[in-house]
Amino acid sequence: MEACYFSLYAAPLGPAEVLFFLGVNVATYLLFCAALWSIRPAARSAHDLQDTPRDDSHAVWMILACGLLFRLTLVPHHVVGSDDIYRYLWDGKVLAAGVNPYAYLPTDRHLSFLASADLPALVNHPGLRTIYPPLAQAFFWFSSILWGESVAGFKLLLVLADALTMVILAAFLRGQEGRAWKVMLYAWSPLPVLYFGLDGHIDAIGIPFLILALLFLCTGRKMRGALALGFGMLAKLAPVIVVPFLLGRNGGGRTAGHPSGSAPAGGSRWFFRALLAGLPLAILGGGYLLFLEPTWGIADSLMTFGSRWEFNGGIFYLLHGMIGVNETTHLVCGIAIVGWIAFLTLRDLPLVEKVFWGFTGFFLLSPVVHPWYLTWLAALLALRWSPAVCAFLGLSCVANLVVYQYRAFGLWTDQPLLLLMEYVPVGILLVREILRHEVLTATGADRRPAARR
Repeated sequence: MEACYFSLYAAPLGPAEVLFFLGVNVATYLLFCAALWSIRPAARSAHDLQDTPRDDSHAVWMILACGLLFRLTLVPHHVVGSDDIYRYLWDGKVLAAGVNPYAYLPTDRHLSFLASADLPALVNHPGLRTIYPPLAQAFFWFSSILWGESVAGFKLLLVLADALTMVILAAFLRGQEGRAWKVMLYAWSPLPVLYFGLDGHIDAIGIPFLILALLFLCTGRKMRGALALGFGMLAKLAPVIVVPFLLGRNGGGRTAGHPSGSAPAGGSRWFFRALLAGLPLAILGGGYLLFLEPTWGIADSLMTFGSRWEFNGGIFYLLHGMIGVNETTHLVCGIAIVGWIAFLTLRDLPLVEKVFWGFTGFFLLSPVVHPWYLTWLAALLALRWSPAVCAFLGLSCVANLVVYQYRAFGLWTDQPLLLLMEYVPVGILLVREILRHEVLTATGADRRPAARR
């Protein structure tokens, strides 16, 4: 796997580099699956056996070290699959100059004094204001203060944040049988390696907060969990999916066989749930208030993204073909996502189970599914195994053929054949899991989160 990642330095420049990147993605995913298969007895025992776990600390640390090596290998390399990082660098530069990044377009003349050879010339969608939440902006600012416009410096900070995710996962899984296999599910997954170490996506700073929130919630430290969840939402909005689960049954984080995470009994139960769900929302709102300005640019790109953008959404593409109107299809998918989250909220299931299938349903129904979005699922897969989701992570790489199509011919449009290649195998495996009663089960999620110490 390390040789495959290192081979990217020999890739040809131009559109062909995207194809080389795709080949590395496929090769490393196959090797990743082979590594998982090689220690499959631990995988089978992870949910089915109750034997006393052996000390696997040496194996876990080796897996973590290799995962960090994979990421660090790609930090000096230029980005390949996405140029989002230049928006990050520009926002950081603007904020470091004391200017609100939500207030102006990158091309606005008020920011011309900040222009350089690369910025904002390399920023994509310069006709839109920034969409990234406040904690992400603080991260951009911090990188700008440390490294200026350095792409490698920015990616190094992301890799350190992603290393924190790996460590938190290892702590979450402490005491569980098959821990090394589960840690490998994220540490060696090509998605975070390629999309954090190589392309430098900001999801890397949100994921550790989500996993930390689940660790706290599942071990009875509920207020700390709510705080961590709030900061995760400030990094990227995806963890907002979890907030309704804090209101529902077992919202305090009870897991099967682990009642210590349940909410207080009696009349205070609903007040406690409301407080638990309200805290992360208050943190999110407070963060946005710090950047509020008269033009409300803070909501401009969010509204555009939520009502118009589309890419690599399998169910969305199918519905759009039947409905024919982009905005209407966005609305239908939005209603379906809200309905799915409400359904999970009302179910009596472990919190990890709800969160895992909440994110899975969200990405299956979402109009926009860039491969790096699935890094959230890659982390959750270490807590809740699913062959269908594992296949989803691997097959998402075919979306990069659209990137090649755009770089080579200037055409950015979904291809039905690619969507079939990506989503049909996932659908088949998901139906198989449903028929085998492996979806939304009390025993499907990990039964033994790390006990409070």
